Amino acid sequence: MAILQTWMMVAALGGAGEVAPSVPQVIALCEAAAPAAGAALALPEQTDRARTLMRGGADGADAALALLLAAAADSSVQAAADTRQIAEYCLVAGEAMRRARSGSQSRAQDFLRTAMMLADRAGDAPLAARAAWEAALAQAGGAPPSQPGVRKRGGAIRRAGETRAVAGCGDPAAIGEAGGRRLEAAFACALNRAVLAGDARLTALSALRLARLEKARKADVAAHLATGLGSAAGIADTSERAALLRSLLMLACDAELCNTDMVRDGVQSYAYLVQTGSGDAAALAALQGRIALAQGEGAAARAALRKAVFIESQQPLPQHLPQYTLTLADAEPERAGEHVLAAYRALERVRTVLMPVDPLSEESRFDLVVRPVFERAIATTLAFAGDDANTLGQAQRIAEAYRSAELQNSLGAECVPLRNPVTPADLLPGEILLYPLLLEDRVELIYATGGQGTGAGERRYRRMPPDRSINRAQITALAQRMTASLSGESSDWEAASRALYAALIAPIADQLQPGGTLVIVPDGALRQISFAALMDAKGTFLMERVQLAVVPALSFAAPGRRDADPSIIAASLEKEMELAVGRFSRLEGTAAEAAMAAGSDGVLLTDFNRASLAGALARRPASVLHLATHAAFNGRTERSFIVANGEAITLPDLRAMLSANQLRGEALQLLVLSACETAVGDDDQAMGLAGAAVEAGASSALASLWEVDDAGTAALMEAFYTHYRDGVGRARALQMAQVDLARGLDGQWADPGIWSAFTLVGSWR
Repeated sequence: MAILQTWMMVAALGGAGEVAPSVPQVIALCEAAAPAAGAALALPEQTDRARTLMRGGADGADAALALLLAAAADSSVQAAADTRQIAEYCLVAGEAMRRARSGSQSRAQDFLRTAMMLADRAGDAPLAARAAWEAALAQAGGAPPSQPGVRKRGGAIRRAGETRAVAGCGDPAAIGEAGGRRLEAAFACALNRAVLAGDARLTALSALRLARLEKARKADVAAHLATGLGSAAGIADTSERAALLRSLLMLACDAELCNTDMVRDGVQSYAYLVQTGSGDAAALAALQGRIALAQGEGAAARAALRKAVFIESQQPLPQHLPQYTLTLADAEPERAGEHVLAAYRALERVRTVLMPVDPLSEESRFDLVVRPVFERAIATTLAFAGDDANTLGQAQRIAEAYRSAELQNSLGAECVPLRNPVTPADLLPGEILLYPLLLEDRVELIYATGGQGTGAGERRYRRMPPDRSINRAQITALAQRMTASLSGESSDWEAASRALYAALIAPIADQLQPGGTLVIVPDGALRQISFAALMDAKGTFLMERVQLAVVPALSFAAPGRRDADPSIIAASLEKEMELAVGRFSRLEGTAAEAAMAAGSDGVLLTDFNRASLAGALARRPASVLHLATHAAFNGRTERSFIVANGEAITLPDLRAMLSANQLRGEALQLLVLSACETAVGDDDQAMGLAGAAVEAGASSALASLWEVDDAGTAALMEAFYTHYRDGVGRARALQMAQVDLARGLDGQWADPGIWSAFTLVGSWR
């Protein structure tokens, strides 16, 4: 049996069978691909070639993946490989699948789990540790591995809120809870494997990533940091040792462990590396300053931190200057505002040239470097704003720069063209723009209303009094609880909905006008929620009061124009698909849904492929493209795709198709993704959904935040198109459709888990 066939069988059993395969079953399948040992070395040679290719970045990973898949289909290449050789091969294939633009994080995890199991069989603990580390990185970079027994409309098959045991890692429930702690379980597995293998480098890396995750939920990270610091001392490469020591020590100080023996000892080790030319003098000064600050030695702390700022500012790329300047703000609270804004200016000078990920730990530089500075700058500016229009305007501009940077980071393309940002002057009477800002110690609401006052000075942002009774962590918990409940995991959405309404909407409720529009620029976990289902104290849903739209950033949005005579192309896929990016279940009812959307005067494509869609877009200008098929938004642009007949079409590919449509004079007004979903509870994938409209070149997108059954989707789509064809705006059409279902006489579709799943992203008129 060819290796590729074996992988497909493993993925199929893991993803769609009635029962997940046990470890022995998977090993038995993989044994079939390794009939004999000790003969030709063709397979190891292909593996080595692939490793060499992967040094060329994403392009090299694509080439490596193509090479490995071709070799897997060639029985002469792998006929004589032994179990360890196939384990190594699966490991490299999983790494290539993880890194490649054309790859799939879910499929990469399948490959890497197979590699781990085979490495166990071969008795190779170091190889198994490498596979566990790569599997954790794949988990961090995309959707969870496929799960048995549940069909989802929006992507590969999986069961929400569930983890799977990984060979040799014990019960995942003992490592980390389902859902939000699944990633912790993956890195805990990697750490356990690395310790067993005696791999100092992987132990330090896994301890760093696991401690970072645990700190985010305010868990005790001292033990894992101690493990990481102890292992880092054994790394042979001094530059890697220095980089990991710096990261671990900075994280320890962030976790308020600066004044501990393990940190002081670690800083002494780092000082030796600086003396021998491997460490960084600015980092050493910053660490010494943080220790002094933790010990209450203010003068020594300020002197050391000023030294760190000075040394770092002399670097060609002072990427750590924002961080050191923020720490100086902590040491000099009387000048905190000055230092925080200096950190923001330093960030703006380096942000566009920062590597997106740390090359050693593969942590997001946006999360490590960019996000903390933006959040601190916004909080500090608002602290001094009061009702001053200029200062409030500055805070809004920083918030807008933050949202734009987040979207560009999510799309993986700094070159995504910014549009002219929407301003208060662009709003019509009845339209409200809302910026909820979730801060560590409070929630801030900045808003602007349209059509008030005659002078330009009256068309400006305003601020509600900050709400210190609730904070980012509490809002995040409410958002996750509400979304999980509405998507079918529980039934307690109402309490969370009312609490979110009270925090986010009630303060501006008197500004909402009947028939008006509320446009929201969501922050963090608010990207996951359906604002339509927020409920006030009287039991009225927000969508009953106003039309709603969300925009990822004002620089990627425009009010849009009404599509009085929509020209619709509707494409559907019902077939089950097995592709390199994953296995996708059969979709019932999508053909009928697409036929309804196309109507009598639209273009209908059944079981469409790339050629038929490109041809339809080239032949006829379209203002609406309705896609009733699987779609996945995995954060970065090149890994977001729609599933066609026998192939996956990436968002850049779709944009290229739509460019012909735009050249014919008809820009796409609306992209409808009726069978997609983001990962429930995943802010980054919700951002990927928001980016779909931007990257595809559409003014707006209508898509679901969680799975909705076929009949419920069909009912909502039919109601939406009935109103949209009548010439009402897109936000109004969605509102009317939701009211039709929620308040229908028979109550068949009254469950908000059905009608509130769809959200409008982008233009609203």
